[in-house]
Amino acid sequence: MNLTTAGIKLDIDTKERIKEAAASLDRTPHWFMRTAVLYWLEKVEAGLGVEDMLGDKDLETDTIRNSVYSRSSVNET
Repeated sequence: MNLTTAGIKLDIDTKERIKEAAASLDRTPHWFMRTAVLYWLEKVEAGLGVEDMLGDKDLETDTIRNSVYSRSSVNET
């Protein structure tokens, strides 16, 4: 199996929260993030949409900048 690294940018507070959550499970932050990504990947592949993933408050503040399709449409005009 070929493996590659995929980085994400996190603020310091989020990084610390992940570290603490992982430690509370006796796991590494890497394990925690990998497990979270695989969890959501399986849900999306099963048909889950953004509106199912976000609560009402988060859905209201989710902006066009989070949409790859919308960003590429704006760049083409």
